[in-house]
Amino acid sequence: MKRILGIPAALAAVSVLVWVILESREGRYSSYASQPETPVPQQSAGASFTYNFDSEAVGAMPAKFHSARTGQGAESRWVVVADSTAPSKPNVVAQTSTDTTDYRFPLLIADEGSFKDLEISVRFKAVSGKVDRAGGLVFRLKDANNYYIVRANGLEDNYRLYHVVAGRRRQFAGANFKVTSGEWHELRVKCVGNKFLCYYDGAKKIEATDDTFKDGGKVGLWTKADSVTYFDDLAVKELSDSASASPVKKIYAQELVDELAVKYPNLLRIGMHVTPPNKPDNLIIACTVAERIGQKSDPEDLKAMNTGQPVVLKEGENFDVTLPLHDAAGKIIGAVGLTFKPRLDEHEPEATRRARAMAQEIEKHIPSTSQLFETRSQS
Repeated sequence: MKRILGIPAALAAVSVLVWVILESREGRYSSYASQPETPVPQQSAGASFTYNFDSEAVGAMPAKFHSARTGQGAESRWVVVADSTAPSKPNVVAQTSTDTTDYRFPLLIADEGSFKDLEISVRFKAVSGKVDRAGGLVFRLKDANNYYIVRANGLEDNYRLYHVVAGRRRQFAGANFKVTSGEWHELRVKCVGNKFLCYYDGAKKIEATDDTFKDGGKVGLWTKADSVTYFDDLAVKELSDSASASPVKKIYAQELVDELAVKYPNLLRIGMHVTPPNKPDNLIIACTVAERIGQKSDPEDLKAMNTGQPVVLKEGENFDVTLPLHDAAGKIIGAVGLTFKPRLDEHEPEATRRARAMAQEIEKHIPSTSQLFETRSQS
């Protein structure tokens, strides 16, 4: 009888052990006590910082940052490295430690300011990792155990939004899609109040709400376990206080670009080039890369608009096709640039036809140039 009674007890003990292991692997268990963060000033509306690491010393930790860790395992190792494929050459910052501890999250935290309602973006490349191959953005960070994190994982092919409280990571939104390793991608988050919009390569993938962290905090970069990940062009901006009280506005041109990006997620970049009313220069008025909006158009953009002919360039292995942009009546009103990966055995003529078909989906919704600049509430 004693032996029979012992079986349930043994099973219960095993169940508890399995639960602890699973809790740890899922990010709900942490034995690491973080150090308090040095206070930094809350940024005023419109304040922004951009970090491209190009003036930093190769092999050193970037200035104005410090490293930390959520969870267990070895400390992280963040260094500036040269990368010929960098979005802004020559340097990037990399997490190079390959400790395979599963519940281990290296952090690189920026020390210049605190941000509450913000827009933050970064380019990242997952280089290697057997346990994980991930990169992410942290924001509203209180310390290494309390923050929001959005991350993409090249082994799991997903995009996840978490809050980390007392070192315990809990997902509250996410999306599943292909995350390719060895290539540069953009992560971008807009956080206003308790609302979150998360973009991947310009396409909105996550929309969620959460009330865990309501105050401002630091921002930074994140990896997991043995992920070796490169980052470039980290940018953050504090949004105006009024943004939390009223909807964010965007022009109709940006709405068309966003809709095309959602329909064709393999588009790496979309840019619309039009001369605004009462302005002398042709500008990028809408783009999936927010930092480019407002920049003057390049010569190839102007050439496509002025000649009515496509201009095709190669960006590495990718096609960059610039086409004249027409309104619904067929009048040339500007240019549209589309950057995408080639299909198998696809050459310039086929790529141009594919780009033209996608551009026409925008053009048929443009009654006039002036309507492109009408503002609409962003949901």
